[in-house]
Amino acid sequence: MKTKHAQSVKTKHAEAFRFFRFVLSAFCLMTLLMPLPSYGADTGTVKGKITDKADGEGVFGASVTIAGTNIGTSTDANGNFTIYNVPAKQEKISVSIVGYAPTSQVVSITAGQTSTANFTIGQTTVMASEVVVGAALYKQDRLEVPVTVNVVSPERIKQQANPTLDQVIEDVPGVVVTRAGGQATATLQIRGSNTFQGGGIGTRVQGLYDGFPINNPESGEIVWTTVNMNASDKVEVLKGAAATLYGSGAMGGVVNVYGHLPETFEVKAGVSGGFYDAPPSSDQSVYRKNFTPWLWNSYVGIGNKSGPWSYDLVYSHADDQGYRQNAQTLLNDIKLKTRYDIDAKQYIQISAFYNQTEGGYAYNWPYDLSAATQTYVPHPEYAYDVWTRTNVFSSTAAFAQFLTANQGLPISPAFRPLLPASFSSLTTWPTFPLRMGPTAISADQLAAIINSAGALTNFKTYDVYTDDIIKRKNALVGANYVNLLSDKLSLDTRVYYTYNDSRIEYNLTNTPQVYPLTTRNPGDFNENIANRFGAGAKLDWRATDNQRFLLGIDGNITDVKTTQIAAEFPVPNTFHNIQEKNAAAFLQDEWKITDSLTSLMSVRYDWSGIDATQAELTAGGTLIPLENRSVDAISPRIALNYKAMDDMSFRASWGNSFRAPTLEERFVRDGGMVHGTPNPYLDKETMTAYELGVYKQFSDKVSLDVAGFINNYDNLIQSVIDLSTLSYQYKNITKARIWGIETNLNYRPSNDWAFNASYTYMNAQNLSYVKGQDTTLDLNPDPRWLPYRPENTISASATWKPVNKLALNLTGRYVSKYKAISFFPNPDGLYYPGDFIVINVGAKYQIDKNIIASLHCNNIGNVQYQEAEWFMAPGRSYVAGVDLTF
Repeated sequence: MKTKHAQSVKTKHAEAFRFFRFVLSAFCLMTLLMPLPSYGADTGTVKGKITDKADGEGVFGASVTIAGTNIGTSTDANGNFTIYNVPAKQEKISVSIVGYAPTSQVVSITAGQTSTANFTIGQTTVMASEVVVGAALYKQDRLEVPVTVNVVSPERIKQQANPTLDQVIEDVPGVVVTRAGGQATATLQIRGSNTFQGGGIGTRVQGLYDGFPINNPESGEIVWTTVNMNASDKVEVLKGAAATLYGSGAMGGVVNVYGHLPETFEVKAGVSGGFYDAPPSSDQSVYRKNFTPWLWNSYVGIGNKSGPWSYDLVYSHADDQGYRQNAQTLLNDIKLKTRYDIDAKQYIQISAFYNQTEGGYAYNWPYDLSAATQTYVPHPEYAYDVWTRTNVFSSTAAFAQFLTANQGLPISPAFRPLLPASFSSLTTWPTFPLRMGPTAISADQLAAIINSAGALTNFKTYDVYTDDIIKRKNALVGANYVNLLSDKLSLDTRVYYTYNDSRIEYNLTNTPQVYPLTTRNPGDFNENIANRFGAGAKLDWRATDNQRFLLGIDGNITDVKTTQIAAEFPVPNTFHNIQEKNAAAFLQDEWKITDSLTSLMSVRYDWSGIDATQAELTAGGTLIPLENRSVDAISPRIALNYKAMDDMSFRASWGNSFRAPTLEERFVRDGGMVHGTPNPYLDKETMTAYELGVYKQFSDKVSLDVAGFINNYDNLIQSVIDLSTLSYQYKNITKARIWGIETNLNYRPSNDWAFNASYTYMNAQNLSYVKGQDTTLDLNPDPRWLPYRPENTISASATWKPVNKLALNLTGRYVSKYKAISFFPNPDGLYYPGDFIVINVGAKYQIDKNIIASLHCNNIGNVQYQEAEWFMAPGRSYVAGVDLTF
């Protein structure tokens, strides 16, 4: 059978992946055949200074670029800049920096000569000064973007000491971050795209670092709390139809992190430390009695630009003792970005990182469990502890009733380890009256015998979860070669490699650990190791002043070594292999119909497939053919931008996108306390997105962005949980709809004050809900509501500079109470996540030009709240730090 299967795989490989091989072949040919010309003889130099209109001081860090080229630089500490190797002709020079209105001027460049271009710029709202890249895969001004994109500025990134990606985007409109604590799952949804589920399985948000994918390929997971931001300049968050251009995995949106490259020599370092404050006196957790958890962070970096070379290298370290039991974390992270300018027309850029994390695998807060009836009684008063107290039956009478109802039925594997040894050999429950020698006994009498000394009815406490450890290793090496072939045509090719290793170690002792329904033997683990190899190329052609085309191809191969998500039934602690391949091609047309109206039309074709042909659901069981071992889709997008005035634009978009099922969703087997059931019939899901928006800048001080959206899902993949068997399976829900409205207001009354406020309303409905099909969802207050999608979210921030060297910051966010959850539902919505307001405050003081001191208090009200069900979020914490820059 194995030989036949291998031949089948080879045949499928030869037939199904011709397109993939064509993609890679075309990429190689395009890269090898493109010339590497030298342009040094007909170039000149541009020098100048950027000054602030208000005080005449030089503006540091402003981006100065030659329009339509890859040539540019940034201003130094005094606002000065120099651009070398500028083509000798009239060039438009553009200046942009967050917080100032963008500007430009035309300068005549003479070969071998130096031209001067000075600029005076005025401060404006943050939104009005944004330059966006990801919406069209090239730079666009904020007023010209036809879809909704939010930009997180360097100032926002630097508000936190040793910031992580989840912290810097949690207040973006439409974004909701759900964290379970420690190294456990952290998920991120955009406009309700994701549910919360262990391992971040099937996320619909594509994470990118300098345009390269960072999602774990076999599950889609990104542990957002481990993406360190010390080496990053900005983040772009794309929504709705904006994600159509990025293919599978980006159905719900895209988060693209941009690494830093300096313009001058710089050395930077920082250290911060803090602690978690005690919970309220009502908390009875043992973990926090007479114990204060501390956290420490540090980083050091060096960067420079010397001639054609520029680079930035940053090492970061974080050590957190954990605000709750088994939530400790340890992070080591190193990031490198470097660029070599071959000449004025072409360059090579490399982005790379490696991070290694280790920490406790945090389980939910304590509860009592009656296993036979699946009755849970939570103990939020012990929210910072990790233990379970369980019995099998609430009483001997309940056990007798169970025996009567199950006469002659097989004893499930879940019950077998719970029975006393003298009865564990039974294969089926006995029938009554039961003959034992000369007498017959009743169900009540047998229940009393089996339950000797209350073995099945007395509560027993299990604290074996506290040594479960999760270890992760993530790496990326990506290279871009960019060639400006002419004033009208440019080529961008890329190759990349990613490595993701996620390992959960369940039992670090020398004896078996018995969970309520599972036993973990010494050395038991689950591990997934993924090696992904990818390549792509795109041509950017400015056909006319009014027409711009983008043509691209992309592909990757992922080899996965896994203990639990292979098509074969897994052998404990043993690796299996499976492979996934993806290929895509896309075309985009930007057409300036009139001076005010611009259209952006694109279409993308994606194909995704795995090398397995059938699934083994049980050990030695029947092999079931995979119904959708490969899927493909065509994803079109149409977007319009109408610039009604110089300070006002309208936008509208429609797009279709899809997502292939991940390997985890297809073959999930082990979910910790619960077990998964593979689904050989799982199919792709699709989404149609509609959006209308308006952006208005009322003055240099006020700007407003409003967007309405409708996302219609078809065959939405959702986990369906069966609490009676403590199992779950990923299935296609026929239809779902999420619609809502986002608002974002920026107000800067003076140079000393800045305000931001956003509100998102969202309505998330399962249009295919039928009572009785999913008995777990039926228990929710609103069973038609898609689980884990909050109806209302609000975020706000205020920054005040009372004196020149001091900045005070206040941020807050509100998440409304969830209407539906998946694991512990109840009709009254007791202990549901959400319904909280969290406020953070911070202060930064510039001691001198090289030293900045900071003090932060997160969750100043010490609010006890949940982002994920039965996982208490951190209470109040204090962090002080020092940052050095030379």
